[in-house]
Parts: sequence; C-alpha cells; structure tokens
Amino acid sequence: MAAKWDAYAEVVEHIFRVAPQATPTRSDFLDICYANDISDDVIDGFDALREGVMYKSTDEVKAALTAIKQVVE
Repeated sequence: MAAKWDAYAEVVEHIFRVAPQATPTRSDFLDICYANDISDDVIDGFDALREGVMYKSTDEVKAALTAIKQVVE
C-alpha cells in the first residue's frame, strides 16, 4: 500500500541532512527504515524502487516514488 510523502520525507530528508553529498539507493532507505521502526507502507514503497539507482536529491526520490504509484496525497 502507498503512503503519504511526509512519511517518506522523514527518511529521505534525514539522509540528505546527515550527508548532503550522499547518493542513497533503495537499500540505504530500507536500512534506515528497519533501524527506526518505520511503517510497513513506507518500507514497501522504498522496496518498490529499482535497486542500484542512486538518488541525488529529495525531489528525485519523490518523483521516483510517485512514478511507481507509492505516494498518496
């Protein structure tokens, strides 16, 4: 099931705040989710991303999740 962007943003913004030059992948998002008891809907959304793609910004992550219909308004 999809989740609201705010739920994803918590994880995504954390990565870019801690490491502004980071290029996180699907696995990085999932690692943070598992370590912090993030909701299953958010985990499923990140899990749906293609492995190996490196994201350079919060906007790129949001666009990718939206394109695969994992973000609800």
